[in-house]
Amino acid sequence: MRNVLKTVLASMLGVSMVYSAASVAFPLESVTVPLTHPANGSIVHLPGQNQLMVSGFSQFERWLTAVDLASYQTYSLPIPAQAQYFSHAKLAGYATEQLVFLATDGIFHYQQQPRTAEAPPTGFISPLVQTLSLFRVVDPVRLRERAFTLELGSGLSDFIVPDFQHTHLYRQQADGSFQHYALPVSARVQTWNNNRADYTGRRPYLMDVNQDGLIDLLFVQQGRFEAFLQQSDGSVDTTPWLPDWPLVLSTEQEEDQRSDAGRSYSGQSIVSLEDIKDLDGDGIPDIVLNVELIADALERSSRFQVFFGRKGEAGIVYPAQADTEIKVDSVPTEVVIADFNGDGRQDFYIPTTQIGVGTIVRVLLRGSANLDVDFYLLAENRTYPAKANFRQQAKIDVSISNLRFDMPLFELMDVSGDGRKALVLGEGGRELRFFAPDSSRLFSRNSDKVALALPRDASRVRVMDLNGNGKDDLILPFDSLDVEGQRNQLLILLNP
Repeated sequence: MRNVLKTVLASMLGVSMVYSAASVAFPLESVTVPLTHPANGSIVHLPGQNQLMVSGFSQFERWLTAVDLASYQTYSLPIPAQAQYFSHAKLAGYATEQLVFLATDGIFHYQQQPRTAEAPPTGFISPLVQTLSLFRVVDPVRLRERAFTLELGSGLSDFIVPDFQHTHLYRQQADGSFQHYALPVSARVQTWNNNRADYTGRRPYLMDVNQDGLIDLLFVQQGRFEAFLQQSDGSVDTTPWLPDWPLVLSTEQEEDQRSDAGRSYSGQSIVSLEDIKDLDGDGIPDIVLNVELIADALERSSRFQVFFGRKGEAGIVYPAQADTEIKVDSVPTEVVIADFNGDGRQDFYIPTTQIGVGTIVRVLLRGSANLDVDFYLLAENRTYPAKANFRQQAKIDVSISNLRFDMPLFELMDVSGDGRKALVLGEGGRELRFFAPDSSRLFSRNSDKVALALPRDASRVRVMDLNGNGKDDLILPFDSLDVEGQRNQLLILLNP
């Protein structure tokens, strides 16, 4: 059995971490799991098997490790030679979610055999679906997670795979077989020079477009919405239905803002689909558009426009004008939409950084850039505020010599199981700060601090409920570039 360090942070560090209004002490259990490779790939949780799947790679090799969350033993898993991505799926005949791979020639299932006390688990790889995809040539030294599974209401996982001219949908049947639908949704392509072309699959959105009680597939293609409707027998219509929503999106040609097109940046705007989800909790999906306004090549701003869905005679309808919006005066690095304060409504957090001469000078002189993270809460009257409800600042560490941007550790955790999020912030690579939820200002002004070595690249940190108690846990992955003594391991902070 591998050397596993399991302690309670509160007693080990002599601190009391408090997160609730009732001032109940909250000890985090710390578990260090050594790995035989860097934890620089992806982390996938299989709760039914009580396992974490952790991938890693170097320029010469790639690995996939299973971590048993009961014993914290680790086991190396085989990787199909042509596999490029991995995920989890609910397959017919299996009580728990299974490990699946997307390879250049199809989708494969890793069928794990029952474990015994005397021997580590074994398994074998079997084909599920033979399919073409964008991924015709494998990258032999990388393995990452990809969302190529979805669920259209049967209780079993279906597969969706982008190809050049079509997007392939494989609907799983009750007997474990798959029905194939070739949807006329092509890949997006950008050529950069004589030798490089980037092909990207289009994101599928799941929603009941025509309100018949069945989940449909929605794509955006050339600036228009295209819905593929599910039929009562479980089949999917391969001819798109075009909803007449009065929402205007930019075409792919209008979105192309590269200088080689001979087009001035000044005064341009790009309207793209940010997300589709139920924001106000009425059971009807709402649409969020990102309107990016371009003053010049460096100065940009965004407006996030929200259109609340209504039930119409032929399905969901949306208004011509936005119901509410959020204005951001700089460049968002990402947009996260979730319920932060447990009121059942979806909120925004938007990290931004100013891209200008001042930022460039700061990076050159100090090796860092400022990051502002703004929180916007959806009010009871279904509006977002003109000014952020809460702002937290952080820093991005920049290494010019290594061309590396290390994002700060910045996560939200439900530490008490009541739906309210606490803010977890890393400081200087050596300290975690926990800001408790606060009803008056979202997060407390004061934080509890824990001295703890943090991973160099915090973008791979994950928040998951590993023990199924309804409370979030924190996973800190370390790679081969972290400090000596911290390399190639997971540090798991469990919420008991």
